[in-house]
Amino acid sequence: MRRWRERRGERRGVRFSVRPTARGWQAIIIGVLVLVVARVIGTTQFHQLGYALLILPVASFVLGYLASRGIGFSRSLPAGERLTAGKSARIDVLLSNDSRLDTSRLKITDRLPDAREIRAPPLRGGGGTAVEVPVSFARRGVYELGPAEVRTADPFGLLIFARRFVRKTEVVVYPEVHDLTGFPLSGGNVEAGSRGARGQRGDEFAGLREYRRGDDQRHIHWKSVARTGELFVKEFALEAPRRYTVALDVRRSGIRAVETEIEDAVSVAASVLTHLQRERLPARLLCNDHSTEKTEFASDEAAYWRAMRILATVRTDGDALLSETVTEERATLGEGAVLISRTRDESLPGCVRKLRGSGLSVVVVLLAAHAYRGYPTGHSGGREAEREAEFQREVGWLEAAGAAVRVVRRPEGVAGLAGGRARERGAV
Repeated sequence: MRRWRERRGERRGVRFSVRPTARGWQAIIIGVLVLVVARVIGTTQFHQLGYALLILPVASFVLGYLASRGIGFSRSLPAGERLTAGKSARIDVLLSNDSRLDTSRLKITDRLPDAREIRAPPLRGGGGTAVEVPVSFARRGVYELGPAEVRTADPFGLLIFARRFVRKTEVVVYPEVHDLTGFPLSGGNVEAGSRGARGQRGDEFAGLREYRRGDDQRHIHWKSVARTGELFVKEFALEAPRRYTVALDVRRSGIRAVETEIEDAVSVAASVLTHLQRERLPARLLCNDHSTEKTEFASDEAAYWRAMRILATVRTDGDALLSETVTEERATLGEGAVLISRTRDESLPGCVRKLRGSGLSVVVVLLAAHAYRGYPTGHSGGREAEREAEFQREVGWLEAAGAAVRVVRRPEGVAGLAGGRARERGAV
């Protein structure tokens, strides 16, 4: 009874149609013409030929229907595979034949998410096959695949039998992830959840602070000196922080928001979370969108994919500044914070200073918004140079507040955070 109900439910989502092929139309038209001629001249042989030509499509329909009614269709991702924006992947199209009769070659039209034509070999009665279909999604998000139509012909090639499978498959396309080799976060591969477990790294960069008498002059941060005229030294943590909050700025920024800039910001968050997960450091995600999406501290794979699901669908619909959201969550940030800022936030240096005063390690990833809007950098004059100078002052304020600053700008994008290229600002 249960299997009957399942098959009934599947059939409700399938629409059946049949139409003649070019050869089928020829057989029907010629059969009708032969019968008309037979009526006019009264020849028995013509009557027999006309009836034979018209009976042939009927026989084709019976045979084709019996063979095609058992066709089943579904889609699935290969085990353990995830879809990532901009990366090639594959989806398995699964075909089955519950009928006792063999089918002819199959032609499938499916939306993945654009319309695709897929060909499959004939299916033996009671058999099945899987066809690998390459796919690629340009943007993150949740996509619906389908509906699909599976077509087959009768043994004589006179009729096409189409079964339309209206049920859709939902897939999640995650943001692009970059390897952050050299990014100032690590944890010595500590066991997740262990009490007091921290990576023993005496060279873990924690931020900047004002110079004090007796400080090692080798740790003076000369770039900050050149910008501010005051002495700052690099501060190192004896132990790497155990828990990190990754705070993503998705505040609404009006009609001037550039899609590439938003996608790069989301990609930074995904890359940092991936880096922390590989380091086996408990992490959480915090967004300043309209619903203030956030997760709890964890380092297991399930928690990681929950955070990535949020990043796959998050939108720039928030009103609060990143500094406001982070300040409200200050008591739950853990021992370190990675702030990903893409909109102007004059309160961010003050927020960093408060976090540093509370003993947190702070890394700020700052997106150079003017570079995403087509303004060239390094220009000697004009509005472009003013925007770059203003951006450099913002970097200096964040460094002076004690943050390790990393800059993302076009054309390098998020890939520029890896290795030596990441160390454009606040390098250690």
